Amino acid sequence: MNQEQFSAFWTQLKAPLKAKWEKITDADLLEIGGNLVAFTAVLAKRYGATQNGEVNTWANRRYSHWSGNYTSKYADPVKVA
Repeated sequence: MNQEQFSAFWTQLKAPLKAKWEKITDADLLEIGGNLVAFTAVLAKRYGATQNGEVNTWANRRYSHWSGNYTSKYADPVKVA
């Protein structure tokens, strides 16, 4: 997902973002405001060194579901009981 796509889907991303990264605050969401670089910086601030691959995979997974461009590359991981 690029900056344009992240910004376009920002409203839809906020709830799943807070569900995935629970340390993200409402103030952080305002700071991010649809900016992909700010998103990565906030994650680094809250969780320490962030791996860009994990962030990109998560964002691409959300985007692929919403845009209808779903591929197995971005399939949600299967939880083992």
